[in-house]
Amino acid sequence: MGISVLAGLVAGIVIAFLFVLAEHSRLAFNSYALFGNGALIVPALLAPYALYPGWVWLLRRGGRALELAFSVLGLHFGIGSIAIFEVLFYPSDAAITLSDALPGFLFSGSVFVLPAALLAAAALWVGNRVRGSTTIVAGIVGLIASAFLAIAYGAGLGILAGGAVAIAQRDRGLTIPIAVVLLVLIIVVGDLPFASALISPLR
Repeated sequence: MGISVLAGLVAGIVIAFLFVLAEHSRLAFNSYALFGNGALIVPALLAPYALYPGWVWLLRRGGRALELAFSVLGLHFGIGSIAIFEVLFYPSDAAITLSDALPGFLFSGSVFVLPAALLAAAALWVGNRVRGSTTIVAGIVGLIASAFLAIAYGAGLGILAGGAVAIAQRDRGLTIPIAVVLLVLIIVVGDLPFASALISPLR
């Protein structure tokens, strides 16, 4: 169980670090800004994506649902370290202490991790049971559903991650290609609501 939590925690801390870097950068593509509140796209995309390598690795080690849940718990608190990084490196007030970061540490994952993980688990369950032509139908429905739900802090992207895990379980030789395709899909689907900003010049 400990290794499951640790794996999720490390992934979450890396994502939190990338978020803080983006938030305090000046990265922008036309009207699409990755700094400030725009940095929220980082955990919204990467938290669901992190489920794929974590779950594939655990399942191939013989992990069960409980191990997957513990990895989600670790990812949850790893994402929560955003609040700790902010207090340590970019405090908005000199009087702010680490205790002030506790609510963010405890609850940030409930926005970026838990909804995506629940949808990923549902997609994995479906993916493990469909066969033949129903696999294609399930894939299309999952893609459409993920696009509609992605606006909710990337929650719908968990559907793509869970489906990818199911496919990778059937053919281990496709693990890396699936990881690449999944990353592209998550970026494209997750950024669909901001497509106009990507092509509109900053004024």
